[in-house]
Amino acid sequence: FSSLLSFRSLASVMGSAEKGLSSAENLKGFIEIIIPLLIECWIEASPAQPASILGNLLESESQQLMQQVLSIIHLLWKLTKRHDETYKMELWLRMNYLVDFKHHFMRHFPYSLQETVKHKKKDPCKGNKYCMTSSNSVDHLLLNLTLCDIMVSLASTSTLQMDSSWLDMIRKFVTDTLQDGSKLNSKQVNRLLGVTWRLMQIQQNKVATEPLIKAVYTLYQQRNLLFPVRTLLLKFFSRVYQKEDLRTQRIRSRSKVLSRWLAGLPQQLALLGLRNPELSNQLIDIIHSAASRSNKELLQSLQATAARIYDPLDGALVLLPAEAQRRLVQLVYFLPHLPTALLTALSRCCIMGRISSELAATLIGILRMRSSFAGWKCQVQDNSVNDVDYFSFLFSTLIGFSREELTSLQGIRGKPHISQTQLSPVRLYLTDLDQFLHHWAVTEMICHSLSTIPSQSQCFDILQTGICKYLVGLVVIPDSTAGSVLCAINKLLDQACILSENLHKFLASCCYSLLYFLLTLDKEDAEHVQKRDLLWGSCVSALALLPRLLRLMLQSLQVSRICREELPVVAQLLRILMQHGQLRSHMITNEFLVQQIIKDIMTLKSGEVQEQWLTDLHYCFNIYLASHSQGPGPMNAVY
Repeated sequence: FSSLLSFRSLASVMGSAEKGLSSAENLKGFIEIIIPLLIECWIEASPAQPASILGNLLESESQQLMQQVLSIIHLLWKLTKRHDETYKMELWLRMNYLVDFKHHFMRHFPYSLQETVKHKKKDPCKGNKYCMTSSNSVDHLLLNLTLCDIMVSLASTSTLQMDSSWLDMIRKFVTDTLQDGSKLNSKQVNRLLGVTWRLMQIQQNKVATEPLIKAVYTLYQQRNLLFPVRTLLLKFFSRVYQKEDLRTQRIRSRSKVLSRWLAGLPQQLALLGLRNPELSNQLIDIIHSAASRSNKELLQSLQATAARIYDPLDGALVLLPAEAQRRLVQLVYFLPHLPTALLTALSRCCIMGRISSELAATLIGILRMRSSFAGWKCQVQDNSVNDVDYFSFLFSTLIGFSREELTSLQGIRGKPHISQTQLSPVRLYLTDLDQFLHHWAVTEMICHSLSTIPSQSQCFDILQTGICKYLVGLVVIPDSTAGSVLCAINKLLDQACILSENLHKFLASCCYSLLYFLLTLDKEDAEHVQKRDLLWGSCVSALALLPRLLRLMLQSLQVSRICREELPVVAQLLRILMQHGQLRSHMITNEFLVQQIIKDIMTLKSGEVQEQWLTDLHYCFNIYLASHSQGPGPMNAVY
């Protein structure tokens, strides 16, 4: 057709014409000129007689022209929506063009292609004769949907009875298209959902909307949907849910199909894993929105799927990018219950380094808010977090290693993974720096949570019991675990706390092992050097708070049992302890014990040329201890 060429030209210049159509009056004038011409072209291209089968068969050239006609009208309709008085414009369009459009456009609706399809490989799209794409790339389904889109824009709730006949035709076409199993592309689905939404706004009662929602859900359940299609469907359902939620706050009558869709989202998220992070983000956003509105079906489903979503090995929480992880952590707050197995999984997520330390701290804070220790004036949800389970979570996360991992460490020997001394039964497993810093940051949040528990002495007793049960007796302890335990002790200790003898001995051994590791650290070992200040501070604080701990550590320094290479390390440690302001008074109290250790060292070194470290030790003792005590007086050097 010669007119086809002119329409192509017209469509191409519409963009430049937009500036001249910026006012409503100019646009109306243009529409009044162009629409009659478009209708004439439609009449020329449309079938003369209705076919005997459903849908009217079109020759390829005819359909190409009809699609151009509808595309231009659709574009004009979009332009009308840019004006402030859109409602008045819609009334004007209806008054002037509805009769002609019904007569010409809806007369043979829906339209299909008269074309012989070669039977090669079966195409799922061809199950729907309105879904075919011809050799000239005309999309027949899109033609019908564009027509639907134009027509429904002319209808409203107030005109429903007058328009019911042709609206029913469109509703049936839309429903059939959604349900027939065709593989639709994103452009088709976008137009299809737009028409569906408009139909739902025109007739808002549940009898009319539920079949449409059900039809969309049928398409949603198709396997292997393209990502853009799945995204459009998710956005559609989310929009429907949000609108329904506002309405059902007044009228409690939820869509059963919508409830089923919502309830299926957590399972879809769990199954999706890392295959499509962008789609996972969309699912999380919708789940979060529904959970924050206390949607019963969604929360029940989320509870049932939580173990898979928060699995520390392959759950969505540890697989997805940081922003998605943050939203998933926030969802924990809305879970109706937090059972033992889930808390165990969450603890593992915190300590494995698969989420950031900041996010782990957020999760720990959320669990504190859900516990009975949050300090709520009103009662929290019944049994949301059992107190025993909560303490178990805090302790497991503080330790930073599972029982199985600690057991496997017991077989490791020697450098570079182990730091050991003959004066302590505790050998240190040296964690890599990233793991250490992550564990330490998490520990600080755990200590904060422990410190907010009202009964500190009871909390300390629970911590003491856990340490004695799971750590005392182990030969190999991770350096971060030893430091974390000391950190927690320092935080919780008060006058009402009573340490058992076993805990005292264990902590004394940890202190010496850590101090020995730090004093023998190679200055060029950049990784472990960064641990120094954190571990040193924990040890010194514990020794200052617990005088008996310092005494036990000094008593363990039986230098006769060690190799001569370790003697300078012991001497350096004693010098540092004597010079330290927080520990000096305790060292003075233990002057006799310190003096005996120094004598034992000098006895072992007798007959040899005295090295500088021994001279320094002798000097420090006389300056810091002997001159401040009522004891035996200054020590004479032995040469």
